[in-house]
Amino acid sequence: MDDGIAAVRLQFPDRAEAIDERASWDSIFCEICRDFAEAEAELAKWQASSDPQRDERCAEYRELIAGLGKEIEDTLDKAKVVPLHHPPAQRSR
Repeated sequence: MDDGIAAVRLQFPDRAEAIDERASWDSIFCEICRDFAEAEAELAKWQASSDPQRDERCAEYRELIAGLGKEIEDTLDKAKVVPLHHPPAQRSR
């Protein structure tokens, strides 16, 4: 399984089935998942760093992860919505 998808499944375990289903056909969703995983990996590196910019970079990556997580959730939520179409009214003669 793609590392990005695996990272997202770990973050949203209750939505694993929906994540797998969406990833099976949506390449843009897969890119978002890869970005999410890369941001998590970078955050982990910065957290272990002694660089003077550590706190600033960690905050930036946390914000990026939150934004990507929201985008993932929104995408999955939209997939649940099934628009209802009413059949056209028939005219009586």
